[in-house]
Amino acid sequence: MAKKPIYEELEQRVKELEKEVADRKNAEESLKEKMHLNKILLDAMPCVALLIRPKTREIVLSNEAGRKAGAVPGTTCYEAWAQRDEPCPWCLAPEVWATGKPQHLEVKTFYIIWDAYWHPIDEDLYLHYAFDITEKRKMEIKLQQTPK
Repeated sequence: MAKKPIYEELEQRVKELEKEVADRKNAEESLKEKMHLNKILLDAMPCVALLIRPKTREIVLSNEAGRKAGAVPGTTCYEAWAQRDEPCPWCLAPEVWATGKPQHLEVKTFYIIWDAYWHPIDEDLYLHYAFDITEKRKMEIKLQQTPK
């Protein structure tokens, strides 16, 4: 008895679907590995470090220091970390998006002086990290005021 064309078509479609499922599983594993590596790298940074989506400023991943500061994935950097209702006026992320080039700024917020950096990772992600340099600046001022 000869196979019916419909059966052959269904058999072919099942094979295609099996391949799609396998490809999707491989992509998910690759993404998990990448996220794990990103987390390891961020946690090794001795400052607040965040991976953020451009335009929305949604935090994708934050290191331990970032999480302690309130910057948790799924929130925006300005709401969670800076505790603001809108993007910070000193934020250089839009310049990163426009130019594709890293940006740097030293900024004083409340009683903290930050040495802040923004680096593009790809078109859908950038790295924002900042060091609290308040004590360093205070020491520099004291040194300048010390009689010579």
